[in-house]
Amino acid sequence: MEPVSLTLGAIAAALVAKAADKTAERAVEGGAGVLRRLVAWLRERFSADQEGAAALAWVEGAPDSASRLRELAEVLDRRAHADSGFRAELKSLVDETEADGVDVASVVQTVWGNQNVQTAGVVGSVVTVTYGQPPPPAR
Repeated sequence: MEPVSLTLGAIAAALVAKAADKTAERAVEGGAGVLRRLVAWLRERFSADQEGAAALAWVEGAPDSASRLRELAEVLDRRAHADSGFRAELKSLVDETEADGVDVASVVQTVWGNQNVQTAGVVGSVVTVTYGQPPPPAR
């Protein structure tokens, strides 16, 4: 199993999920404007890219879906690798969200079943491990 790594695409995908998740709306209130700009920018950039547009719409439809987030992150990373202008603009928007108070470094990892879990970059972080039944959904 490879170690956990946060790519630019993974961070941007998580920010799209935060923008789409109505329960997190209050938590990102200060950065809501820049999150909306990030999503609008991605929609514009993906207007002629069927794969990108579909991945973005999927995350907006189910922001808590790990597989959809991973798919969007992969699309973003491929695009950023192939297009330095896209990468620079995306990084600038991610940096702006952090400057506006959105926590871009927080990561939630959920594992079900018989799996190994690895964590990275957890210095000064809170790690919670729960055994048994999954916790109730946040309200």
